[in-house]
Amino acid sequence: MRLAHPWNCYAPTAWLVTLLAMSAAALTVRAEMDRSRYMAVDEIRPGMTGFGRTVMSGTKIETFEFEVIDVLSNAFYAKQDVILVRCRGLNLEHTGVIAGMSGSPCYIKDETSGQARMIGAVAYALGRFPKDPICGLQPIMQMLPIADARDPAKSSKRAGSQPATSEEHRATPGMGTGLPIGQLIAKAWPEPLGEASRFSLFNKEIEAAHASRDDSAPAGDQLRPLKTPVMISGASEQTIAESGRFFEQFGLQPVASGGASQAVREHAEKVKLEPGSAICVQLMSGDINIEGFGTCTEVDGDRAFGFGHAMFGQGRVELPMATGHVHMVVPSMMLSTKVGTALRPVGTLWGDENSGIFGINGPVPALVPLDVTIDDVRGKNTYHYEVAHDELLTGLLLRIGALESIFAHNSPPPRHTIRYSVETDFEGLGTFRSGDFTSQEGVLGLTTDVTVPAVMMLNTPFGKTRIAGVRVQATIEEGTRVGRIERASVSRLTYKPGETVTVRTRWFHDRGHPLYTEASYAIRLPDDIPDGSYKLTLGSARTHLTSLRSEKPHLFSAETLDEALDVLNRIGQVSKNRVYLRLPLPSKGLAVKKLELPKLPSYRARIYADAGRKDIRSFTETLVTEYETDFVVQGDRAFTIKVDRRMDQ
Repeated sequence: MRLAHPWNCYAPTAWLVTLLAMSAAALTVRAEMDRSRYMAVDEIRPGMTGFGRTVMSGTKIETFEFEVIDVLSNAFYAKQDVILVRCRGLNLEHTGVIAGMSGSPCYIKDETSGQARMIGAVAYALGRFPKDPICGLQPIMQMLPIADARDPAKSSKRAGSQPATSEEHRATPGMGTGLPIGQLIAKAWPEPLGEASRFSLFNKEIEAAHASRDDSAPAGDQLRPLKTPVMISGASEQTIAESGRFFEQFGLQPVASGGASQAVREHAEKVKLEPGSAICVQLMSGDINIEGFGTCTEVDGDRAFGFGHAMFGQGRVELPMATGHVHMVVPSMMLSTKVGTALRPVGTLWGDENSGIFGINGPVPALVPLDVTIDDVRGKNTYHYEVAHDELLTGLLLRIGALESIFAHNSPPPRHTIRYSVETDFEGLGTFRSGDFTSQEGVLGLTTDVTVPAVMMLNTPFGKTRIAGVRVQATIEEGTRVGRIERASVSRLTYKPGETVTVRTRWFHDRGHPLYTEASYAIRLPDDIPDGSYKLTLGSARTHLTSLRSEKPHLFSAETLDEALDVLNRIGQVSKNRVYLRLPLPSKGLAVKKLELPKLPSYRARIYADAGRKDIRSFTETLVTEYETDFVVQGDRAFTIKVDRRMDQ
């Protein structure tokens, strides 16, 4: 099933605007189409024969033949036609229609002039196990309007201005309490996270946001867009498997490939985009190369069209467009696939719509640099990547880079400890910083610290920002460093104000040496603490974050990009190798937006309450003391203590 941007749910009417614009543009093209160059659908009849152009090996464009079976009206999308054809030649009788042929231009010779006129591009497959190489063509008249809708020069004039900068998109704080950070993450992230991730704190919001999502697969024998192969070069099987599920939900097929040889690269400058040549959408380069791979349909001046169907279906994009080289074709009973690689970037892809992709030869968009340094048994190695900047893709590509850097030579040891830091720079805003100490939890904590903040910040309703760069450092050691609370106790249960409460703790270290350790942790009571009973908790970072979120919800909400980044940083600095002693106090306070007003006189608190302002929240003040450990803290213990200033009197 082709989804329409599962990580961005803030523009529910955008598809309608696009549909109306495309309908108007299609009518214009229908009237102005060069009839000597293109053949309209209403001229096509069953039984007509023609030829198509595609690359089966290297960069050489070859020819196959086809016969028109019929024209299907409203076959896949409303008011759009599909030309059904049976192909032959280039061994297609054996391989069937091939993933990577998407966009292959098809022509029929005009009976009067004898000139070949383009009718469309290979775009659709029919059935899972077809006996004949039958496919659907996207009519060229449905592809050409993409240029009018997505050409940045034309679209900016229609909009009346150039795209705003991240500084201009910053929202002005209003009178509300902002949006909870859990809600922002839930709208940007498609599924619950494993407990090893600090952001699993918001799994309830994520589950609620996607409870009604339909993940059912399309019927196997229906007409559907031909899968676009995504070439992944330099990545391990683990990385391909991790990224495959995401790509596959868009009808993309991950394919393990390899880069071009030196002999091929020497001639790369001579290869250009032309009808039938390979066209690539570059998503990632450097120590890994990832690109969507298909065929160029048409080139008109500096404008290029391809695929005949969507890649992700995002509408407006800004991705590197490149020439390509085909290594080989892998025949398959289910779907044969081209295996290839990008050669060199030649321009920018601006449009990604249901009827095809559109780009302009010329400048290439800026990419996001990702540097990952891994220090393990092999020593210290740094990996360099550049990833496409895109609301949907950047987070995934950053995750792939982090994963591949870790798994490039081997997985972490069965018993392992990982210390890591992540820094993500957002233009005009600042830097997200996180660091953690994990053991026996794999790399989920690290990869989600790389991915989730990037995805959330690129998909907030507060405006746009860009990622300027990402840096990751990780030290991977053999051995388990986990401490689970086996027992804990306090020396007594009643205290005077100002006294210190000491918690004696016995830790169990699974496979550790020694197996048990003991430590004491202290928290001093305030001199003015009122008499009464109090709950004292000794716990982990997860316990601390969960409690803090409940006590001070204003610290976990945002209404600007700056505030969203502040909240992420607050979460990112809570590390698992910490013991937290927490004692909620009876005094309540009020927060006006982020400004905390503790210990307000009752009459002042009543004035604020009666004002009816939505940006005022109550909060609980809590006494917190933390201690760093040399192991990951697991578990918690709670005690009820009594404060009595008259004790011993």
